Amino acid sequence: MNSDEMVEDLFCDFEFNFYKSLYKKLPNDKLLICILAEMYTRYGAIDKGLELDKKLVKIDSANPLAYYNLACSLSLKKQFKQSIDALRQSIKLGYGDFNWMLEDEDLNALRETEYFLELKNDLGIL
Repeated sequence: MNSDEMVEDLFCDFEFNFYKSLYKKLPNDKLLICILAEMYTRYGAIDKGLELDKKLVKIDSANPLAYYNLACSLSLKKQFKQSIDALRQSIKLGYGDFNWMLEDEDLNALRETEYFLELKNDLGIL
């Protein structure tokens, strides 16, 4: 590991620990929950990211991005039926970046399912 990589790792650890400590003080802050959920997922703690994504949709049920992120976490856990339901809810609430949905690595496994093919048919993006 070179010195630039070491500095980046230290910064990421500092940033992650900062947000985790802030979350203890502000456990219902929507932006903070979103940031932490993404960080947990990025660092491989999929279960913790999923837990926070579920919490976020409970406290911010009109947020299409919250449902999109939940769909991603559920896809990573191979919970495809729940994932597609969350993705459909996201779209219903206004999510519309279909190009990203077709490229997002978190949805790779979901895109291989019949559920996703059906969604593409429903959206007319086959």
